[in-house]
Amino acid sequence: MDVGLAIALAGLAFVVWALVAGASRLMMQNIILAAAGSTEALPAVTRNVRLFFVDTGFVIDLVGLGWMAVSLVLIFFASSQKVSISWAWLSATLQSMVAALGGALVSCAIYVPHSTTGQANYTVMGKISLISLPLVIVIAVVIWGLFVYWMLKRRASSRHLGPSMTDGLRTNR
Repeated sequence: MDVGLAIALAGLAFVVWALVAGASRLMMQNIILAAAGSTEALPAVTRNVRLFFVDTGFVIDLVGLGWMAVSLVLIFFASSQKVSISWAWLSATLQSMVAALGGALVSCAIYVPHSTTGQANYTVMGKISLISLPLVIVIAVVIWGLFVYWMLKRRASSRHLGPSMTDGLRTNR
């Protein structure tokens, strides 16, 4: 049961990460588009957040995917009794918390009083970030689904081993 809850939490943590990343990227792209009609510059905080969430946004998507994969690996080791399941829970919870902090940072950067520069130029990395989130979400869902299937198959195969020769004997195992 703990493993199932941890798998669900890892999936939900990635969903939170993806929602925050997507909403943050959309808000920052709207700021970029609004910048096309003005001649004044964005504040430094907003420019830096734009660089991080739009220009290199695909990195955030890949980090979220990698973090979910780490949580799933921890769940696998926990199901084999090699580590505590608490590490997987901690990893997924931290992923959600970091996503929330990122969302708060973007909110602060957007609501800083600013005026814009009259340029709606996307960098090449910004254009890549426009399409990276949907691709990463599909990859994450496939990885998560395959992991759930594999864990269920592993559990089913371990239940059908049947009795062994030493079931009724005292052993030192």
